[in-house]
Amino acid sequence: MRFFSFLILFGLLLFSMGAAGYVIFFKTTIAHGATLEEATEEIVFEEPYANIPELPADIPADNNSSLPMVAIIIDDMGYHKKIGNELLALPMNLTFSFLAAAPFTEELEEKAYQAGRCIFLHLPMEPKSKEWDAGPGALFLGQSQKEQGQLFQQNLQAVPHAVGVNNHMGSLYTENREAMDSLMVLLDKEELLFVDSFTTSSSKGLVAAQAAGIRSARRDIFLDNVHAQDKVCAQLKQLVSRAEKKGWAIGIGHPNAATLAALTNCKGRLLKRVRLVSAQELLMKL
Repeated sequence: MRFFSFLILFGLLLFSMGAAGYVIFFKTTIAHGATLEEATEEIVFEEPYANIPELPADIPADNNSSLPMVAIIIDDMGYHKKIGNELLALPMNLTFSFLAAAPFTEELEEKAYQAGRCIFLHLPMEPKSKEWDAGPGALFLGQSQKEQGQLFQQNLQAVPHAVGVNNHMGSLYTENREAMDSLMVLLDKEELLFVDSFTTSSSKGLVAAQAAGIRSARRDIFLDNVHAQDKVCAQLKQLVSRAEKKGWAIGIGHPNAATLAALTNCKGRLLKRVRLVSAQELLMKL
């Protein structure tokens, strides 16, 4: 009897040690990255990353294809945290173009992505006037192709969810066909769209993009050259009229109080005449 009792106690001891080892093993070794196929097949330590919907839930889908299309791009995102957040919160299918070096780009760009907004890289380029500063990471005509390629990649890495590019300033740079052809090679390699902000009437951006086979278009209306709600509303009206004439139009605005107020208060009576789409959707349908 003593012998059998000893065997039972010894068996329980072995079982307890095994159970404790199993728990310790899975709470430490496996959870910290050990790769045992038979152990990890049925264990999920992190929830899988959810797919981001094409449009956020607060934007009703508009499938009325009979209406002309309008895309509104908000440039210079990343410098204005409060207004940037308020623009992102609007229940409108806006496109947001971020400056890579801006202090709030990382935070706001991630919010835009999580909300399903269309994101562009606002790429700084050389202006004609020396009094205008295009900012860090700008492309200049005097730079080598290697340097420009590196700057482009640095800009793009700071806006990782970008599906397209439009130029920031660039009135001098975009007039140079050779420079724009070189830029299109970089865009083509990354499969990016292009919108010419059209800061000069002599821009070669659109013709270079079309020659490279890149889906592209040109800006029609600047919405907020004058920072006043009524003026921005008038420009929105012009944008809608342009879209009604040719079937589509692209407007560009900026993060300021007048543009935010106009988009909030004027959209009802104007945008019901058109279908507000992302710049990506518009370019893919041209």
